[in-house]
Amino acid sequence: MDKSIKVKILGRDYPLRVREEDERSMREIAAWVDQRMQAFREAFPEQPELTAAVITAMTLAEEYHLFQQSREVQQLELEREIKDLSLRIESALGETEPSVKEIEDQ
Repeated sequence: MDKSIKVKILGRDYPLRVREEDERSMREIAAWVDQRMQAFREAFPEQPELTAAVITAMTLAEEYHLFQQSREVQQLELEREIKDLSLRIESALGETEPSVKEIEDQ
């Protein structure tokens, strides 16, 4: 069931509807966003609030994008390692003949 909560970002209350089980994480996310926006405002006090919001959103989006790219690279590396281990196990069990490259690597 949804629940109405208020979170405060840059001194303003924002009403949100969240599932009860998500309330804690949503409050933590709002506090994190508020902290990031406060840091921007402290560094650039002459900038309007909307600019702080947009720049903060862009920064968070960039961090998320870089995280996703890193995760994709790690996933590909893990898949390659699993395939390599699977081939080595099959070879060790005599289920397949090792390739010339596998023999050279040993």
